[in-house]
Amino acid sequence: MGAETSKTIRKEYFTGEERQRVLRTIQKLAKGGDTVAIAALEKYISSHLNAEMTTKFVGILTKNRSVPSLPCSAVVDSLGPLLKGSMEEHLFLTLTLAGGGQEGVDCDRIIKYTEVIVCAYLRMITSQPGYRGWKSSASTEAAVSQALLHDLMHAGESPKEVWGKPPPKVRFSYDNFEKWCLGHSIFTTLETEVLKNCFSLSPIDYNALMPQPTQLPKSFPCMLTAAQVLFLNNALPPLMQSEWRFLFSTVTHGWSFSIFMKQIMGKGPTLIIVEDQSRNKFGGFAAVSWEVRPQFQGTPECFLFALEPQAGIFHSTGYNKNFMYLNYLEKNTMPNGLGMGGREELFGFWLDYDFGKGSVAPSCSTFRSPSLSPHQKLEVRGIEVWALGPEEEDSDEEEGTRKKKSALDAHPEARAMLDIMGKERVSEGLREKPDDSD
Repeated sequence: MGAETSKTIRKEYFTGEERQRVLRTIQKLAKGGDTVAIAALEKYISSHLNAEMTTKFVGILTKNRSVPSLPCSAVVDSLGPLLKGSMEEHLFLTLTLAGGGQEGVDCDRIIKYTEVIVCAYLRMITSQPGYRGWKSSASTEAAVSQALLHDLMHAGESPKEVWGKPPPKVRFSYDNFEKWCLGHSIFTTLETEVLKNCFSLSPIDYNALMPQPTQLPKSFPCMLTAAQVLFLNNALPPLMQSEWRFLFSTVTHGWSFSIFMKQIMGKGPTLIIVEDQSRNKFGGFAAVSWEVRPQFQGTPECFLFALEPQAGIFHSTGYNKNFMYLNYLEKNTMPNGLGMGGREELFGFWLDYDFGKGSVAPSCSTFRSPSLSPHQKLEVRGIEVWALGPEEEDSDEEEGTRKKKSALDAHPEARAMLDIMGKERVSEGLREKPDDSD
C-alpha cells in the first residue's frame, strides 16, 4: 500500500462574506500585510473592552504564547469559535474574560465582566444619532448589571427578599453558570453584539436590545439613562420592545394633572417613570391603555420597577387585581390621581391629582415590591411617560379598509374632560357606524 497523506479538516465557522469582513478588519490593523502585530491587536480590542479583558482576549488568540505577531488568517481562524461557536465555546470565552474557568467563576468577577459588556454595548449604541439622548452613567450601569444577574446571584429568591443586600461572596460552578446563561438570552446577546461590532462580523442590530425612540419633543427627555432603558426594555413583552413613543414629561408639558391625563389616556401600554425628592427613580409598566374610572384596571402583565439607586423588577403576585388606577371625578368618594398596585391609601406608588405630590407603600401585595422610595410621602421632581411598541392603526386587516373612528375615540382628552366634569357620555350610544361600502 502506498503512503497516504492525511489532512486536518478545519471547521469553518464563518460564511464566506463574514470571513472576508473579519479578515479585512484584521488586515487594516496589519496595514495591508499578512501578519498583524500583537500590540496593534491589543490597542484595537482595548477600544471595546477594558485593559484586563483585552489581555485575556489576546491571550486566547496567541494561546498564551509570547509572540510579536500572528498571521492575519490565523487570527480569523481563532475568532471563529469565539464569535460563532457552540454554547460550550461561548462559555469558554465568557469565563476566561471574566477571570474564571472550568472550576467556575466568582460572583464579583462576573459582576465586573457584565458591567464592562453593558458599558461597551451602550457606548456602541448611543453613538448612533437616534439614541444619543440616552446618556451613559457609571452608577446606573453598575445597578443594572447586578439586576441582570439577579437569578444567578439569588437563585430562587425574589428581588424583594434580597432588596438592599450586597451581592453574595460566592463562586458559581461551571454547570450553574451554564444553566443560567441558557435561560438569559440578554446576557449572551450583549456579548455577541459587542464582539460583532469589534470585529465587523456583521451589521449591528441596533434594535436587538434597545428600542427606537420616536415622537420626540424638541429636547430629548432626560430622566432615563441608556442602561435603564436597556433594563426596562428587556423586561417588557417582546412585541413592545422595538419602539418607545414619547408621551409626556414634566420638563416638556409642565405640572398639570389634566394635561398629564390627556397625554397618556388611550395610548396603549405605557411606562411611567417617577423621580422623588431624593432622586430615587421608580415607576410601573401599564400593560393596557389608561382610562378614567373609579376602580382598578389592568392585567397581570403589569409590573412595578425601581431604577435608582438600585434596579429591580417586581411582577404580579396573583394576590389581587389592583394593577392600575386612574381617577379624577370630583363627585366620587374614591381618591383622585394615578396609582399602581396595593389598595386605596396604600398604593405601590401614587401620584396625586394635586400634581407634584404622591406616596409609596412600605410594601405592595399586588407586585411583591419593597418600598420604592425611602419617603412614604413624595415630593415629585419629575415624571416621564412612554408608550410602547408601534402605534396601532385602526384598520380592518381582512378587507384592507380603514375603519372610521368615533369622535370619542379620536379625542380621548374629550372623554377625560367629560369624566372630570361628571357628565354622562351620551354619544357612547351614538357612535358613527362603520363604513361598509366597497
